[in-house]
Amino acid sequence: MLAEISNAPPLLFVAGDPGILEKPQLAMVGSRRASRPGMDTAAAFSRSLASAGFVITSGLALGIDAAAHQAALDVGGRTVGVLGTGLEKFYPQRNRRLAQAMIASGSAVLSEFPLDAGPTASNFPRRNRIISGLSLGVLVVEASVASGSLITARLAAEQGREVYAIPGSIHHPGAKGCHQLIRDGAVLVETIEHILEALRGWQRLPLPTETPSTAATHPLLLLLHAAPHTSEALSVTSGWALPKVLAALTELEMDGRAVCESGRWFARVS
Repeated sequence: MLAEISNAPPLLFVAGDPGILEKPQLAMVGSRRASRPGMDTAAAFSRSLASAGFVITSGLALGIDAAAHQAALDVGGRTVGVLGTGLEKFYPQRNRRLAQAMIASGSAVLSEFPLDAGPTASNFPRRNRIISGLSLGVLVVEASVASGSLITARLAAEQGREVYAIPGSIHHPGAKGCHQLIRDGAVLVETIEHILEALRGWQRLPLPTETPSTAATHPLLLLLHAAPHTSEALSVTSGWALPKVLAALTELEMDGRAVCESGRWFARVS
């Protein structure tokens, strides 16, 4: 999915298992100075989503990011940390042990920056496009209106990914960013089911190799229900040859079950 975005990185440096980058991922982001309830909420959602089979992707920052990564590990799940530095200049140092545990357990830590790149301020907003680009959707747990998490959410929306936000008290500054996202069209999330309802198709992967059909469980539609795709991306993800994908998409379009907009295919909701 990362290859679909307009400014995809030309390469990634990965410590750990690069194979998990091919698995369905959900990003979880939020404040570095999160409240205790916010940290508990992030951990609870991460445990549930990791147990459901999602790879939990975040930025290995303090606060919500670290809580999400750790909770995924706690239930034997997989998690991906995207750094704003090179792998040899890890930042923040307080999360180095967490990163080492991720690598040792079969998860992954990655960066697009050279191995010795230091923590330059401009690198962190730049890495956010990778967090969202890898993922089917982005869940914002707790964030102020000035939080970098809102940058990740905006990038996710531009990339055609789902954006989810957990509401909080109107008196809590850390909830204002989530409330702004909800006003802007993000899905209001109170339970894990609110996320699984939108991403129900991913569980049918990997795709079967039989001839495409127009049945309710059409394998390409399962992918399109999870997220919009280009035809080329569908070919890569499904393992089908591009002509086979194009033929199936044409049939789905004629049946009124898929539509192409600006080069990307969407599943039509009946």
